[in-house]
Amino acid sequence: MTSDPMGSTPGKVLLNGNAETLDRFVQLAHRCLGDSTHRDPVTRERDQVLIITGAWGKTELNDAPVRKGFADTGRGHGGKNIINLELYTSVQRYLKARDVVRSLYEEHEHLWWELFNAYSAENAGTVERLREAWNRAAEKAEAPDMYQFLTLGERLPPGPRTRPMQQFLRAAYSGQLRRQVEGLVEADLRHEERLRDLWIHFHHAAGIEFDPYWNELRGELVRKILQSNVIVLPGGSPSMLLIGFRFFQLEGVLTEALRRGTSFFGTSAGAMVLGRRVVIFHDHREPREEFQLLENGVRLVEGLQIFPHCTDRVQTEDPANLAYLAARFNDRFCVGLNAGSVLELVPERGRWRAHSVGDEDVVVFDRTGEKLRYPPGAHVESLMGQSALS
Repeated sequence: MTSDPMGSTPGKVLLNGNAETLDRFVQLAHRCLGDSTHRDPVTRERDQVLIITGAWGKTELNDAPVRKGFADTGRGHGGKNIINLELYTSVQRYLKARDVVRSLYEEHEHLWWELFNAYSAENAGTVERLREAWNRAAEKAEAPDMYQFLTLGERLPPGPRTRPMQQFLRAAYSGQLRRQVEGLVEADLRHEERLRDLWIHFHHAAGIEFDPYWNELRGELVRKILQSNVIVLPGGSPSMLLIGFRFFQLEGVLTEALRRGTSFFGTSAGAMVLGRRVVIFHDHREPREEFQLLENGVRLVEGLQIFPHCTDRVQTEDPANLAYLAARFNDRFCVGLNAGSVLELVPERGRWRAHSVGDEDVVVFDRTGEKLRYPPGAHVESLMGQSALS
């Protein structure tokens, strides 16, 4: 018997797809956060709400409407204890004071874009070949099913020496589809590792951890995070938000805050960055861009791949598309969230106690292409244990 390292009264993580208005964002957050379980009575009494708008970049501190919204709900003692983390601003303050580090950071950003563009080109070509193979398979093979194609393998099943030609055809298409998906998975893993190595190199090259000014700025960020009862992360640019977390090495601080009882509410980019990977999709660009890995997340939430703007982007009525996405972004389960969807996750003995607590369904799909809808108030059973497909 071992105790749960997350403690007996951890906070909760609330993930929302894309609350379309500020009012909806605030009301969903206020209602779903509920009462505090923070283990420190002083923090509970302070009721501090920490706003992280680093995803807004230069407009990070234009947060008055967000502050007012939460103050009107009574949070933060009516607004007195509602503060901004000033994450983007802290990065800029440091870079302005340290010319050498700024030069290294600019090199880092240039290389990030080079790596991302190279990966994006590879991703687009492989997905195009996958779609071409799937279209041929769907047209020529009987009873096409993406999940079966991706699990059958190229070898024929046991049987007589002569058999229906469709079995040869399905085996051939199965091999083509599996190779394309495996290629995408491998490319994602390579890109994930390169991005991780890039940040490690930056910290080693800059040596900022040994700079008293960096430690001073980081110490203030850590203090704000650990003294907050609630942390809210609105949408914006996920990469901009992650730069701040990585620059000041705050990933572990977020986990510690959750362990102490701080609750998180993230919407859109704010929800995406809390997982292992940030996966994006641009369907309005010319030419159309496919799903691809943007960045590594902070890994506060393990085992789930979050897809905000779900109905607009994921084509949840297409089992083949769901099976492909779940096979490629294989963090056990893929979760689709819309404007009013809120997935509540509470750590419990190494797993998630999960509920749909918003005002729209939470969608969960796995590698079979099956789509499970969880209406508001429902217990999300499929996220409680291990996937049989993992």
